[in-house]
Parts: sequence; C-alpha cells; structure tokens
Amino acid sequence: MRKREKSIVIIFSTLMLMFSFTVISNKTKVEEILKNNSIISKFYEKNQKKRFERIFESKINNKKFKNILYGLSVDKMEIVDSILKDKKLVEFLNTDNFEKFTEIRDYKKALENSRIADEIKELSGLSPEIKRYFQTEFLGENYDEVLKKINDRPEVIRMRERIGKLLPIEGSKKTLKNLSEENLMEISEILSKSPVTVQYVEKKDLKNYSLEEIVEISKTLYAIGKINPQLESEIKNMTDGFDIRKAALYGDLYVKDKKYENEIMKEYEKGNYTFDNPYIKNNPYRRTPLSYGIMFKPDKEGEIVRVTILGMNGMPNYTYEKKYFSGDILPIVGLYPKSENTVNLEILDSKTKNVLRTKKLQLKTESVDDRLPVILVNKRNLSGMQSGFNLASYNLKDRGLPFAFDNKGNIRYILDTGKEMGKVRVEKTTLETLEVQNKEDKFEMDILGKILGRIGRDNVEEKLKNKKTKYLMKTNNILTVVSYRDTQYPYGLFSEYGLDSKEELFQAVIFYDKNSPDENIIDDGERVILYKGEAEN
Repeated sequence: MRKREKSIVIIFSTLMLMFSFTVISNKTKVEEILKNNSIISKFYEKNQKKRFERIFESKINNKKFKNILYGLSVDKMEIVDSILKDKKLVEFLNTDNFEKFTEIRDYKKALENSRIADEIKELSGLSPEIKRYFQTEFLGENYDEVLKKINDRPEVIRMRERIGKLLPIEGSKKTLKNLSEENLMEISEILSKSPVTVQYVEKKDLKNYSLEEIVEISKTLYAIGKINPQLESEIKNMTDGFDIRKAALYGDLYVKDKKYENEIMKEYEKGNYTFDNPYIKNNPYRRTPLSYGIMFKPDKEGEIVRVTILGMNGMPNYTYEKKYFSGDILPIVGLYPKSENTVNLEILDSKTKNVLRTKKLQLKTESVDDRLPVILVNKRNLSGMQSGFNLASYNLKDRGLPFAFDNKGNIRYILDTGKEMGKVRVEKTTLETLEVQNKEDKFEMDILGKILGRIGRDNVEEKLKNKKTKYLMKTNNILTVVSYRDTQYPYGLFSEYGLDSKEELFQAVIFYDKNSPDENIIDDGERVILYKGEAEN
C-alpha cells in the first residue's frame, strides 16, 4: 500500500509540474481565457486590481495621485505598472526638488533621466485626471518647461562642453558653465551658422578675413554677447581695438557698397567706354534714386568735366565741375523726377576753361517715393534769397529719407539711408560729401550715397527743437525750418527772411501724408550747394 501511495504521489506531482509549466509558458493565453470567462473574469480582475494597488502603494507617496491610479481600469493599471518599473521615474514622482533632475551635470545620469519626460507624457495619455494632476498640482505651469529641460539635459551637457571648446575666449569657461539651457541652445544655434567665427575665435586675427567675413564674425559675436553681459565683456576684451557692435550693426552697408561697386566695375570692364560712349548707371549704390553714375576712359587723367542739368519748368540750368580720373564714378545729380532729363557733359581746358568736347545725354528718372511730402512754394524772391538747394532731414517711422528741393518745390535729390540706420539727420559738410547721423553714430557719405567712413557720434546729444534758424552769410538772411505744425493738414516749413530787406523772401510749405510727427517729420534743414561748384547759373 505504501508503495502504491508513493507512486500516486509521484504521478500527481509530475502532473502538477506539467500543468504549472503549461500555465507559465502560456500565461497570456491563460489570462485571456480567465478574462473572457464571465464567471472567473470578475474574480481575476479584482485580484489583479488589488495587486496593482499594492504596487502603487509601495511606490507612490502622493495620496491623490494614488487614488487617481486606483480608479484606472486593470488594463491601464498594467501599463502604469510597466512604466513605474523605471526607478528614476518613481524617484521623480516622489520628489519636490525638480532641480535635481533639471540641473544635473553628469551626462550618463542625465541620459538615464531623459526617459522621464516621455514616461510622464505616456502616463498623462492614460487619463485626463492624470494629465490634470501633472499640469495643475505636481508640475503646475512649469509642466512643459520641466519636461523639456529633463529631455534636453544630456544634449545641454554635451553642448556646454562643445561650446567651451568652440569659444576659447579668456574667462568664458566659467561664464558658459553658469549659462541656462536656453542660452546655451541659442549660442549653439548662432555658432552653427558661422564656421568662420569659430575659426576666428581660435586664431584671433582679423587680417586674414575678407570684409564680408569680418561682418559675419562681428554679427555672430555681437549676437552671442547680447545673450549674457559677462560674455559680452569677455568678447569685447578679446576683440580689443575693434568695435564689433558697429561692424555688426552697419557692416552690411559697407558690404553692399562693395558688392555694387564690384558689379559696376565688372560691367564697365566688359566694354570700351569713352567720353562719346560712356558707361551709364542709374542709382549706383541704391540709395540715391534721382542720380546717375558715369564712367569712361579719359584722354588725360584729371581732365575737367562740366556737368549741366538743363532746367525745366522755368528753373535755370544746374551746373558743376569735377576733375575726372580713370576708375572714378562721375556723379550726375540734381535731376528732375519722372522726367527725361537733358544733361550736357563738357571736357574743359584746364587753363582757359574753353570747351574741348561735348556730349549730350538723355537720362530718365522715375517718380519720387510716395512717402515723400508735397511741397508748395508760396514766396520766391530770387533777387534777395540765397541760391542753393533746401536740404531736409526727413524721417519716417522707421527710416530716414532725406531730400533736397529747389526754389520751385521740385525734389531734385533723395538719399534713402534704409532701415539699418533708422531715423537720421543729414548735413552738407563739404562740397562733395554729406554727414549722416543716427541716434548712435555718424557716417560720411559721398553724393551718390556710398559710405566713405564712420566719423563717430558727438558725445553731447542735442535735443531737437521744432523750430530751427540758420544764418545765411552770403545774403545776410535767416533761414527758419519748422519741423511740424499740427493742423488739419500737418505741415513743415522752410522760410527765408532778409535781415536787410525786413521781409520774407522765400516760403515753402511741406505737407505731410501722415497725421503724426512719429510717422513723418523734417527734423532739420539747411540751404546747401548740392555738389561741387556753384549751385545754379
């Protein structure tokens, strides 16, 4: 009997082992069978739920979050259980010190933590209650920011190391170490667009770079310096003697001038241009639409060329002279807008001023910019007023558009200084050049708008007055310029008064298009000789 009982026990044990092995190896199928069995499924679900609750109880500290998890279906609880197997996530869910995860400096640990952001989003997708808990209570309004920092942290750590190597600027190592992730990302983005800057910072010698490259380097370093004041100071020390800010803000203007000049020379060198068949270019530097540039091969270097713009609408001829050399661009200025201007060129004998050769040109101009004002001349006493053009420092909301008009109100010269310079004041300082000043700098330009150099702004900033007076020495007259009068039709004013005659000799009313001085205003004005030689004959 004992032998028989022993055999039965062995057989039963073997069957149990086989059954257990079958159940384990087909766990998923068995679970599906249990779930689909209406009698057993409720019992199975209840037990599974209790098991998950015990797991959540052991892992989660926050009572409200646990209660939200307890309310999930068994299937979702199972997903939560699989997600919570990440110990880093569990640690994160139970902390109130998020900086431990967002400010970590060890790359490997940051890489491990980076999964947390995806796992939080995965949990949030299981129910609106979980997402609401994360966004309103756990992380609050910093939900997106904290998750992004955790996710980006490994790259930020590597980037911090890379930027330190890419920007070997004295003293910057400590500064870079303390920068925020946003700042580092911004610097990385800036540097990625300018390999030439990375090269320069390593070599620190601007002599080997072209003008275009120097401007690019300046703009890149200026943009990086704006991110952090300490970094800006360190960059300034590195570039001692070179003002990268000015080069960054205005360097493109020089680059454009050089580009246009190269284009002109390329076109000019293709042909055989002589005085009788000159090279003609409208608005050579894209800043003076009512101008032309003329080039030709002179018979003799330094020969005198007389330019005469034939008068229109009762205006006299406008004439000036200039010595001409090979490669020069002879300015043709003082043209009438929206007209076919007749221009006479004459080669003069340098001693006797006799005319040696002549050439007649027909130069067409377009309409003036619609944003320029309308000018109405009410008084014009030619016998008493001083000759010349009226130069107006006219400004729009975001740019300067200075112009010069004659004594009949015809706009004969326009200088479009562009948005880069913003609002400007223009002065005629020599017979051939202009000084153009904006709120932070001053430049010298030739009459065609080419930038000749930076002068530097005066230290004392003069507050602009609405009414300015200028003494006209030749005629003992006073020129008054009124910037803005706020009436039904806002206007500015140029008025010349004779100190000897005791009467107004000239009055021009400048009607503005916009009803605000911020939108359009003449900030200053003067009577000038537009170009070399006498203003009018």
